[in-house]
Amino acid sequence: LVSVANGAAAWLLTSHANTHVKPNQPHFTHGDTRDSRTGYPLHLRSHVTGDEGTHDRISLHFATLAACFYLAPDDFHLSTIDDNILISIQVLRITRATLIMARPTDHVVIGIDFGTTFSGFVHNDRVAVSYSAKPDAPDDIKVIKSWPGGNNVLHDKVPSEITYGVMPRLADERKVLEDDAGDSQHNKLNTITPTRKRKADDAFDLSVFKTPTSTRKANASGTKDNAQMRWGFEVRTDESRLSCLKLLLDPDQSLPEFVSLDSIKQQLATSEKNVSSAVADYLRALFDHTKEMLQRQYGELFVSTISFRVVLTVPAVWSDAAKDATLKAAKTAGMGENIITISEPEAAAVYALQSIQHNRLSVGQNFTVIDAGGGTVDLITYAIRQLTPLRLEEVARGTGECCGAVFLNTAFEKWVQKKIGNKAFHSLRLDHPKTWLTASQFFEDYVKRKFDPASDESWSIPLPGLDQNPAAGLEGGYLFMSASDVESIFEPILGKVISLVDRQIRSVQDLGETVSALILVGGFGQSACLAKCLHWQISKSSPSIGVLQPLNAWTAVVRGAVLRGLEGQELVLSRKARRHYGIAASQDFDERIHSADVKYWDHFQQCWKAKDQMQWYIKKGETVPSDEPILFSFYRCFSMAFNKHASNELIVCEDDDAPSQLNARTRTICVMQSDLTDVPAPKWHQKHGLNGPYKRLNYKLGMQIESGGLSFDLRVDDVTYGKVTTTFD
Repeated sequence: LVSVANGAAAWLLTSHANTHVKPNQPHFTHGDTRDSRTGYPLHLRSHVTGDEGTHDRISLHFATLAACFYLAPDDFHLSTIDDNILISIQVLRITRATLIMARPTDHVVIGIDFGTTFSGFVHNDRVAVSYSAKPDAPDDIKVIKSWPGGNNVLHDKVPSEITYGVMPRLADERKVLEDDAGDSQHNKLNTITPTRKRKADDAFDLSVFKTPTSTRKANASGTKDNAQMRWGFEVRTDESRLSCLKLLLDPDQSLPEFVSLDSIKQQLATSEKNVSSAVADYLRALFDHTKEMLQRQYGELFVSTISFRVVLTVPAVWSDAAKDATLKAAKTAGMGENIITISEPEAAAVYALQSIQHNRLSVGQNFTVIDAGGGTVDLITYAIRQLTPLRLEEVARGTGECCGAVFLNTAFEKWVQKKIGNKAFHSLRLDHPKTWLTASQFFEDYVKRKFDPASDESWSIPLPGLDQNPAAGLEGGYLFMSASDVESIFEPILGKVISLVDRQIRSVQDLGETVSALILVGGFGQSACLAKCLHWQISKSSPSIGVLQPLNAWTAVVRGAVLRGLEGQELVLSRKARRHYGIAASQDFDERIHSADVKYWDHFQQCWKAKDQMQWYIKKGETVPSDEPILFSFYRCFSMAFNKHASNELIVCEDDDAPSQLNARTRTICVMQSDLTDVPAPKWHQKHGLNGPYKRLNYKLGMQIESGGLSFDLRVDDVTYGKVTTTFD
C-alpha cells in the first residue's frame, strides 16, 4: 500500500508539475462534492478539519502536496550536535494519513540552549537539535544527532567551539605552563583564574554592533571570507579555539582557568573578529547545518516552504546586556527577527511540568525547579494556576549560584595535583596531555556519574606513562582514589546546592506557601548522588517534599524551549522582579527633602528643580504580570526646532532597599531611544515661556519583563506610536 501511494505521488509530481493554482485555493484532479465554505472535498474534510484553525493547511499546489506526501515518513529522524548549546526542532508532522501541506505559514520551532559545561581538556559544552509534532507530549520531541566532523558517530550535542585556523594551541599552552611551573603557591594552569572577571574595556570589543568589524557569512564548510573557520567537532585537538562562547558574551561572568584570555584576544585580532561576530559565525554554521539536515531528509521544497521560529534560552543570572548581545548575535546569524528568548530554568520548568502526568498535578501546588547544569545551579518556584493548557506563576524570586558540575572537575584536578605533587602534575599537563585527557575523561564518565555517598567503592584513575609513586597511590599506571577522596570532592559542591535549595524553600514558606516537590533537571540534575543527598537533607526539615527526576533531564531546557515556541504565548502568567527598575527624573525642588547639590533652574518652566531623583516603577521581588507592560510616565519640554527623538536611561538597583536618587548603588543598564515622528501634531502641546514658545509632550514608555529579556514600546494617550530601540551598556 505504501509503495502504491509513493508511486502515485511520484506520478503526480511529473504529471502535475506545471499545474497552476491560485493562492489559497486547493486544487484536485477528480470531480467530487466540495464544501461551499472551504472548497475542500467533503470526503476529505474529516481528515483535515479537526478544528477550526486547520483548514488552511491543505496543499495549495497539488504537485507540491504530492512531493511532501512522497517524502514524508511516518516519523522524522534527524541528527544531533555537541557542546552545551542545545537545539530542538519542532516540525509539523506530515503523514500519509493526512494530506496536510506545510505552507509558508507553517513553521519549524528551533530551540537553542547555550550551555556551559567544561572540564579542563574535556569539553562538554553541547548544542542539540530536536523536533516533535505533539506539543502536549514533551517526550515525543526528537533530537538531531549527526554533525560535521563527527566521524559518523551519533552525538546528542555538539561542542560550542570555533576556530579560525590561527595560532597553534600547544605552543601557547606550553609557554603558559612553563611560566607557572615554579609557582608553588598559585600553580595556575593558565593566564587567568576562575574568579577573574573581564572588564568591558578589555582589548577586544564584546559587541560587533558597536565596531566596524564586518560580519562574514559562514556555513558548516566555510566560505571565501571564513575559509579556515571550523566549528564543533571539526575543531582539532591541537588547535587554539574559542570556547565557552556563552560566557564570553557576559563581561560579568568568570572564565574557567583552562581558558586563555590572551589566546582568545590573539585569535580575534588575527581573524578581524570580536566576540559577538564569532558567536554569530558559530550560530550561523549551526543554523545552516540544521537546515541542511532538514533539506537532506525532506528535500529543498520542504525547507523552502517552511518558516523557522527560533527560541533561544539564556541564563537567569545573566545581565540584560548579555541577553541583548546574545539576541543580536542570533539575528546576525540569520535566525530571523522574531526570536523568542526564555530563561533556562523557566524552559526547564515548562518541560518538566509538562512531562509529569496531569493526574499527579493539581492547581495550587508549588514546585521548585532546580536547573543544575555545568556552570550554574538555578532555582525557581512555580505555582500551577491551570492544567490544560498549562499555566504557571512564579511564587518566589529565583536564585542561582556558580556550583555546577564543572566545579567537580576543577576539584578533581586540584586533588590529582595535591596527590602527585606540583612538579609531576605540571609535567603531566605539559608532556603527557593525552594521559591527562584519559584521566579527566575517566573521572567524567565513571567517577562523577556513578559516585554514591552510601557506598565504599574506590576507583583507579588511569594515568599511563607516569613514573611510579607508591606513596601517592600511583602504581602500574593507575592512581588510587578512595571513597573518602571522592566524597571530599563532592561534599563542598553538594553543600552549596543544598544550601541554595533550603533558602528557596524557606522563601516560599515565608510567604505562607508550601513546596510540593523538587524537580531536578539539567546535566548535573541527572546525578543520583545529588538526588539522594537532597532528599536526605531536605527530608530532615520538610519530610513531605519529594525529589523528582523527569526523563530527559539533561535536555529539559531545550525541550522546554521548543514547547514554548509551539505554545505561541506565555506559559508563565507572572514573574518576580529580580531587581528594582526605574528612571531618574527632575522634581520640583523642596529644601525639606532635597539637598542643595541637586538644585537647578528650569528655563522652560521658570522654576527650581531637583535633578537625578529616582522613580522606581518596579520594585525588587514585586509580582510582574507577563501580559501587562509597566508604564513609565514622562513629560518632556522641547524647543520648537526639536528633531522628535528622545532618549531615556533605564536605571536598576540590586539592593533590597532602593535609594531615592542616583548614587553608587544604582546603574544604567540601557538607553531607550524613542522615535516621536509618528506622534500626531495635536498631541504636542505648545507652551510659552520667558524664552519663547516650546512644545510639551506627555508620553509613556511601556516595558515588559519577559523570560529572556526586556521589551519596550512608546504610548501617547494609550495609543502605541513609533519605535523604541535600546542600547545596553
